[in-house]
Amino acid sequence: MRPSKHHLYLFYIFILLLIVTCTSKPDDFLEGHWDMTNGEQAMVFEGDSILHWIFHGPFLDDTFTVKYDVDTTTQPDRINLFDFDRGILKDKILIGIIEPHGQDSILLDFKPVDSWAEADSARPKSFDPLQLRYLVRK
Repeated sequence: MRPSKHHLYLFYIFILLLIVTCTSKPDDFLEGHWDMTNGEQAMVFEGDSILHWIFHGPFLDDTFTVKYDVDTTTQPDRINLFDFDRGILKDKILIGIIEPHGQDSILLDFKPVDSWAEADSARPKSFDPLQLRYLVRK
């Protein structure tokens, strides 16, 4: 028995929905606590705009609360950290790229800039092995 056109349309719609739901990231995929594997840094993302960046190192033991935004419509995904109120990043913007690896790990790479006008031209295009940060969900 040959399937009707109606059944074929339903089948194609089902496949399309399956592809979209399996490949798209939810808007809040970053939410939660992420640790660098060496234990020196952690990032706690709250909602879609607040980041607590925690440093535990021999020269810096502090937490910076900043704003962030993510654009998942680009390739690679983009991330921006801004509104640093103190430290060497005061009045700077960290522009970067982010790549999820499954649900429990991400790669990040940032570059500081002085203004939003510089963001598109200065943003990393690929991950630099010397600059990237690998974080796992806690």
